Amino acid sequence: MRAVGITHVALELSSPTRMERYLRDVFGMQLLQQGYWKGEYIRVMGFPAQPQADRSLLVLYNRPFISRGRLRHVGFAVDVPVDDAIVDLRRRGYEVDAEDVLIGPGDLRIKIDSVRQPRPVSTQDPSTRMARAPLQASLPCLVRKIHHVALECADPDATLAWQADVFGMDYTRHHDRRGEIISQIYYSDGTPDAIGRKMSFLPLFLRRGIGRTDLNHIAFDMADAEAAIGIIESRGAKVDFPQDAIIHGPEEVWVQIDSVDTPFPINHPANQTGVTFIPYHNR
Repeated sequence: MRAVGITHVALELSSPTRMERYLRDVFGMQLLQQGYWKGEYIRVMGFPAQPQADRSLLVLYNRPFISRGRLRHVGFAVDVPVDDAIVDLRRRGYEVDAEDVLIGPGDLRIKIDSVRQPRPVSTQDPSTRMARAPLQASLPCLVRKIHHVALECADPDATLAWQADVFGMDYTRHHDRRGEIISQIYYSDGTPDAIGRKMSFLPLFLRRGIGRTDLNHIAFDMADAEAAIGIIESRGAKVDFPQDAIIHGPEEVWVQIDSVDTPFPINHPANQTGVTFIPYHNR
């Protein structure tokens, strides 16, 4: 079983309404669906101009009074039917819940998903009632898909080994950047971006002592990363260049600008590495 992309990211927020407005005003994302999913009221944000098979989503869950947004799960598209993947994972001893969510180290939750054959919404479950939202066809969306989801992790080595075993990822890289220790695992035969990077789906920021793996930032893929910065800042959001083109959103949810086709060149301010405490190395 191989992961082929990220289908969606589910977030728990004290104010999904505020996040919905922010995603619309800054990035041009729109509310696609809303309603009850397994008894929980959710909002599904996405990119309506793209065909269904290529659409990535943010799913917003309401958690009143939490101090900051937190990660619920990340949806991974896999290259086999979802039912086959679930059977194989359970046969191998992995915990997968009734919603196809695989439980990993640090309570990391990966929803096994598909872009081409997602599970249909149940019409028999009275606790699941979703309605499509009206769309504004003329609203341009800057975002094409989710590029990666960076996590804060107490034990990166364990999480890397877990991804290798579950999804067959085979190339591990550790490096420091501005004093942060970052670990990644990806496929050595994966398709590189325009400047030769092979990015992992889940870069891991070392955080000793935390009890739960959680969100560091979400990276959106843009057709033109440099142009996107100008548009975003014209809409009132500040792009933090010394911090990897990060935008500080509501409830401490950080969003990064990235691109497969037009990544920032090595000498761009978004790529300033800062003080290097250990030599960059791969293994």
